[in-house]
Amino acid sequence: MGMENRVSVIIPTYNRAGLVVRAVQSVLAAIAPGDEIIVIDDGSTDNTGEVLRSFQNRIRYFRTENCGMNPARDLGIRQAKNPLIALLDSDDEWLPQKLYLQRTVMDAYPQVVFCFSDLLSKLPDGKIVHNVLNLWRNDPWVGFGDAKPSLAEILGPGTPFSSIADLPNGCTDFKVHTGNIYAALMEVYYVWASSILIRKGAAGDSLRFARGQHQICEDWECFARLAKAGPAAYLDCELSVQHVHNGPRLTDVKDIVQATERIKLLHHVWGSDECVLEKYAPRFHNVLKAQHLRRARVLIKEGRMAEAKEDLRVIGGGPWSYRLLTMLPSPLIKGLISVRRKLRGSRG
Repeated sequence: MGMENRVSVIIPTYNRAGLVVRAVQSVLAAIAPGDEIIVIDDGSTDNTGEVLRSFQNRIRYFRTENCGMNPARDLGIRQAKNPLIALLDSDDEWLPQKLYLQRTVMDAYPQVVFCFSDLLSKLPDGKIVHNVLNLWRNDPWVGFGDAKPSLAEILGPGTPFSSIADLPNGCTDFKVHTGNIYAALMEVYYVWASSILIRKGAAGDSLRFARGQHQICEDWECFARLAKAGPAAYLDCELSVQHVHNGPRLTDVKDIVQATERIKLLHHVWGSDECVLEKYAPRFHNVLKAQHLRRARVLIKEGRMAEAKEDLRVIGGGPWSYRLLTMLPSPLIKGLISVRRKLRGSRG
């Protein structure tokens, strides 16, 4: 394996002593000689440092003062010695074939800035949910109902991996799609951090993370910059596992916060890009309208009528039912919502 396709894996962690070992072990099962694992302990107050000592000869461990996930990622990227960068959240894991498949694709398509894949989710009850990107497409938090139904439709028919290289034992063939997903990302959060592999040199200054309050939108902004920098490759298979657990996740925020942050993201990235607006203005405004409408709905439920009216004004008025509700006194709306919740509870 040449120097040009060696990987630095960045794992930021904070107070996840009971989870980070699984993440590190999954990476150890996926790496090749010359790869490195960098764990950034973001000021943990539990025994994270202690549980990681057993890996001391196989990982590079850095401890910092607590400053958040993305500053920790940025530190890991600065410390990385290799030209390919992979990210993994410390509460999730990889499948063993991830780096082999992605490294092979990066070798076969030297023009791509990054590659990514689908993922599966494991729920607390043990249930496994497949094809998560397709679910996200229809989730108003991270998707848009009128987006194209698949990445294959956005990027084209694709090429079977088996025509590029040998498949690992037990791995079913899948297609690799390449192209530009910059515009598509304003509609759907297609790129999940733990699924991505990035060419550091081609990414340049685009490979950095914003400092904000909402993790998904910070990641989304970074991956949008990467997509703007050049083409991507999508591996139509599941290579990462998202563990849904009862502990804290950085993506756990209220609807109103997420909608507000997504509106800011849309304006900051695509709304400030004249080339995008010239070509995709209707798509941009439709996504923006959906988020304003979503925020107005939450504001109405909370009795914040003046703010809801402003969201409706921005989108040209909105549905008549929403406009009618904003004309009613806030105490009346809150009372109706309370009664509705009680009725639902009594039926349960």
